[in-house]
Amino acid sequence: MRLFRPLLVVAAMTSLAACSLGEPFVERDRNNLYNTPTVPKPKRAGYNGFVNVCYTSDTLPAERDLLAAEACTEWGLTAVLSYTQRWQCRMTVPHLAVYACIDPAMRNEDGSYVNPFEEEAVTTWRKTHPAKTTPAPAPAPESP
Repeated sequence: MRLFRPLLVVAAMTSLAACSLGEPFVERDRNNLYNTPTVPKPKRAGYNGFVNVCYTSDTLPAERDLLAAEACTEWGLTAVLSYTQRWQCRMTVPHLAVYACIDPAMRNEDGSYVNPFEEEAVTTWRKTHPAKTTPAPAPAPESP
């Protein structure tokens, strides 16, 4: 019994130390795991306009930004940090950063970005921001 207590303390300390050993990663389809009784096939990151990056306290912001940028680039978009939350991912990689995949050119009048995956929002934005056409080059003057 005397040996059990020190082993329990060592196991607890090892578990806590392991929390800082995880590598940051892009979490895929996190909401569907809680809402459905079966585990669905994971979807590509950013399929809904947002990318979830799980990270540790030791992870540099540039490292998690790079992971989000790679995921948004698959859609031809740019990653912008929306918010962070502590203790929302796995025990070894506990923190969550949520990035929006956006097109920098698609901004509303108030400065907010349009979610390119919301068809209605994109349609509304296109109505208020018609495509700019570049004028055709003037014909070259005729030589005498």
